[in-house]
Amino acid sequence: MMYTPDITLKKDGQPCISIPLHEVNFLNKNKQFDIITADVFQVGVGTLWEKKYYDSSKPYKIQAGKCIGFEYHFQKNIVYSIGFISAASGSKEFENGEQKIWSRDLRITTNTDGSAKLLLDLEARENN
Repeated sequence: MMYTPDITLKKDGQPCISIPLHEVNFLNKNKQFDIITADVFQVGVGTLWEKKYYDSSKPYKIQAGKCIGFEYHFQKNIVYSIGFISAASGSKEFENGEQKIWSRDLRITTNTDGSAKLLLDLEARENN
């Protein structure tokens, strides 16, 4: 099963990709997630960037709603497929294969006023 991450644009015009806040409940709002892998893919080109966070001595932990560190500079008018795999921190999800696979398509365009505009999913793939 695929899950849909939240994606917004930061002030610098780059996307902020995050685990949605609805993944945590009121009683456990500080819950952290381990990011296992992350990647950026472009159709017709292949994988543009990939990072594996398998080192259990230095896990990559993040809270829902916080930007995941995609170390990639997204360019305008290119359709990207981003993805990552997460597991709840402190759980045995990593060992038990209970990770969540997150994926979404995005494209950054320019509004008529020159500001950056984010297109997601079908809208990102249309009129490209």
